[in-house]
Amino acid sequence: MRTVQRVGPYVDIVEARSPDNHLSVIRLGVNQASFEQLLHQNLFTTVAQYYGIIQQGLLPAVHAFRGLQRPMMLADDMEADRSVVVYSWTPPFDYVWTGSLSNGKPTYRKPPRGLVLVVLALLESNNEHGVDGTVERWNWVKESPHLKQAPVDWDKRYREKLWSR
Repeated sequence: MRTVQRVGPYVDIVEARSPDNHLSVIRLGVNQASFEQLLHQNLFTTVAQYYGIIQQGLLPAVHAFRGLQRPMMLADDMEADRSVVVYSWTPPFDYVWTGSLSNGKPTYRKPPRGLVLVVLALLESNNEHGVDGTVERWNWVKESPHLKQAPVDWDKRYREKLWSR
C-alpha cells in the first residue's frame, strides 16, 4: 500500500490501461466525496480492497468492456451508462478490514473462488489535473464459464468488449 496521491478533488490517482489500446496507460481519479461515502456507510472491506488491490492500479486487468446494458444517470448525464468502462481480472488476493475504523487495517485473504473483480470507471475528457476519468466502484462477480477472468454474462451486461489480453 502506498501513500495516496491527492490531486484536486481526487483522494488518489491510479493507472489503468486505455480502453482504446491496452498498451497505453490512462490516469483515473477516486473522488474524495465517493471515498468518504464508503466510510460513512461503514463499507470498510470495500475500503480495504481499495488499499490492497485498486490502489496498485488496474494494469493487471485482462478484459475491458464499454457501456452498461442498463440505464445509469450521473448528475445531469442521462446516458452515463454509455461512458462506463469496466475492467475485469482475477487478482491473486483479496482484502478485508480488521479492527475498528480508527485502529484497523486492510488484511490479506485468499480471493473468493469462481469470482472475478470488476472495476467500473467513468471516462471523461482529460482535465486540468491530467485525469481521464474516475473509478466509481468495484466488486467481485461470478466468473464467466466461457471467458476466463470475465464476469458471467458479460455479453449481456455490457454493450461491447473492447479488448482482452
